[in-house]
Formats: sequence, C-alpha cells, structure tokens
Amino acid sequence: MTDWTVKNISFLALITSGYVIGEIAHFLIATTSKDVANDVNYGDQACMGRNNKTEGFDCPALETEDACDVSNCEWKYNGQGSDFQFLVGPAFIYTFSTSALIMGFALDKFNRPIIMSVGIMVFSISCILMGISNAFWQLIVLRMGIAVGEAVCRPAASSLIAEVFSPDNRGVANGIFSWGVYFGYGMAYIFGIYLTEADVLGYGWRTSYVIGGAPGIIIAVAIFFTVKDPRKKEEGVESEDKKTAMVSYLKDLRTAFCQPAMILLLVSASVRQLAGLSWAQNNVNYFEEYYPDKDIDYYWLTVCSIVGGSFGVVSGGFITDILQKKFGLHSRLWVQSGFLTLATPFAALTIYLEPPYCFISLALYYFCAETWFAILFTVIVEIVPPNTRGICTAFFLFVMNIIAGTLGIFVENVGDAIGLKETMYIFFPGMIALDAVLFFLTSIPLYLQSRKQ
Repeated sequence: MTDWTVKNISFLALITSGYVIGEIAHFLIATTSKDVANDVNYGDQACMGRNNKTEGFDCPALETEDACDVSNCEWKYNGQGSDFQFLVGPAFIYTFSTSALIMGFALDKFNRPIIMSVGIMVFSISCILMGISNAFWQLIVLRMGIAVGEAVCRPAASSLIAEVFSPDNRGVANGIFSWGVYFGYGMAYIFGIYLTEADVLGYGWRTSYVIGGAPGIIIAVAIFFTVKDPRKKEEGVESEDKKTAMVSYLKDLRTAFCQPAMILLLVSASVRQLAGLSWAQNNVNYFEEYYPDKDIDYYWLTVCSIVGGSFGVVSGGFITDILQKKFGLHSRLWVQSGFLTLATPFAALTIYLEPPYCFISLALYYFCAETWFAILFTVIVEIVPPNTRGICTAFFLFVMNIIAGTLGIFVENVGDAIGLKETMYIFFPGMIALDAVLFFLTSIPLYLQSRKQ
C-alpha cells in the first residue's frame, strides 16, 4: 500500500474534484433543458399542464397551439427536439473528441498538470458564462468550450495515474478518478432541478451554471501550483536524437493501435458509451413524457449515480487488481463481461418499472455496469507503450465519443417512429447485453498473448 501516501491521495483527490466539476458542466443542459429552452427559445414546443400539472386535462394530447388554449394547459418549449439533441450531441461530442485527440499529443510532450489546469479553467468559465447566455448560438459556443476543457481530463489523469501508482493499485486509482463521472452526473440533478426550483436571487436556471462552474476555477489554480509532472524532462537533446525519438514514438503508436485487442476494445467501449449516453441524456425527458402527473424525486437519480456508480467503479478496479496478479490482464475483461451480463436485466427493469421502483433497479444497474471505466482505462495504459499513454487514451476517447455521439442522435428519430420507451429498451439494456459479449471477445487476444509468454 506504499502507493497511498498523503501526497498521492491529495493529488488524486484534486484531479478527481476537477473532473466532478467538468461532469456537472457536461450534464447540466440535460437537467435544465426545459427551463433553458423557455428562456432562450429553442427546440420543440408542446402543450403541457401549467406548472407541470394536468389537473384532469390530457394536455399532451392537444397537438396544436390553438387546441392548447384552455385554462389548465399552456403551449411552451418542452426542452426536446433537434436543437436539444444538437447541444447534448454534436456540439459537445465532436468538439470533445477532436480536442481530446489534439490534447493527447500535447500531453505526451508537455507538462500534463499545467495542461490539465488550463482545461479545468476553460470548462469552468464556459459553464459560468452559459448562465448569462441569451441566445442559442451562445449556448452552442459555450458547450463547445466545456467540451474543449473537459477533453483534457481523462487523457491527462490516465497518463499521470499510470506513473504515480503501480500496476497493483491502478485499477482502484482509476476507479476513484472515475468518481468524477458519477458525482458530477448525480450532482447535475441537484444543481439543474432543485437549485433551479429554488430560484436563487430570481435567476432560476442561470444560478445552477454559475454555482456549478465556480469551484473549478479554484481547483484549476490549485493544480497549476501544487501538482508536479512526474515525467523527467529531456534536457540538451540534439536535433538528430529528437528525430530518432519521433520515429520511435510513431512506431510505438503504430504498435499500440494495430493490436487486435485495441481495435476490439474500441468497439466494445463505443457500444458501452452509446448505452450510457442514451440513458443519461434522455432520462429526464423520458420521465416527463411517461409520468407527467408523478412527482418524480430526482434525488433518486443523484443517489443511484453517486452510490451505485461510485461503489461499482471502485469495486471493479479493486477486484480486477487482485485477479490480474493471478490470472493476467485479460481477466479484467472477463470480469467486465460478467458484470455487464448481470447489469442487463436491471437496465431493462429500470425502463419497465414505474417510479420509484425503477430507481431501485437503476442503483443495482449502476453497481454492476459502471465497473467499466476503471477496467477500461487500466487495460489501455497496460497494453500500450508508456510514452504513448496520453495520445492512446485521447484517441480512444475520440473514436468512442464520435461513434456514440453520432449514433445517439438516432434516439430522437427512432423515438419518433416507435416511441421513446421502446427506443430506450433498444439503446439502453439492448446495448448493454451486446457489450457483455463484445468485452468477452476482446479478452481473447489478450488471453492468447498471455499463453505465449
């Protein structure tokens, strides 16, 4: 346990805190979309009950503005539609993925803590500025700013963790860093729904973005001044040596990307990301469409994400750290396949059951399925050359998010054709089941490789 010094724990806590703020900024638009849409004016409009209460009227059945002109109903923006899908999809995903690729090269060559602190500063300021936006194009630009900043976090953290922590503890360390996803996603409901309802100083949803992004500025400054890059500097290197080093670097990249395991891991991760995004970006709209008269307690989503997700991701890292010592690296993917198999029925029950019972199933789903972040990025840094960890992680994020983000747009189209609930069955538990098979297939090249050694 020599890895767990005060210095290393402080480092891990600091970068994880920054990641939490990034994920709050990432997911706030999904939890505030209706309020933002009615203030900024974007997306689809529909007939809804005043104050979200139908009071005996079937307001959603009234399909035109004229028909909606009754005392208990009002015609307003519903926070859905192609504009919303563009904000949560292409505006963020494509920018995030492209930026991650560029940052990956930079992280392999320059000071990683400084680059990470700048990224955290960028997404924090962008989040705050979203709170004072008054036009749809401003939302798009600032969502892209959040994406640029957050694109630094995972490649920088994975690369740094691989050098600060030994292989015996990397799974747990990556799992703890991944808490940023679950705490950030869970707290996005607190900020986006309950803080908006509190209407602090009369600013409504705008307060959520300002308060949500502000702590990131402090964290960025702390990382800039307190975290040192463990990588040794190359001083006095001749130009010929630099050329040789670059050729060697490019050869290492080719070795990393041409591995069968790497290719299969990309496919598996893309499918898993698609399943997760399909749920995360559409669950509020799903509950509002199918349970408009129910007082949904979104604290459940916060608890499920933070407790189930955080426990699952660290336990996945802890279990696979132990198993790798005995069975090898491929055993991490066996565990992942098994956990996804267990998660599939819980994902299906989350859609099938009504609130609040669906949240019990959701918590169990998170516990089983969210092991993947710690396992995935631990495997990546193990199978690629050490000097390419930054760019390999970034390239992984680039491909994974481009595929998932592009296919995620079809949730809206398929939902219009067959219904949102039926679509969620396909894109959520359906993709989780498929991914259980894919992760097992991914383990085979690593298993065969271990047999040769």
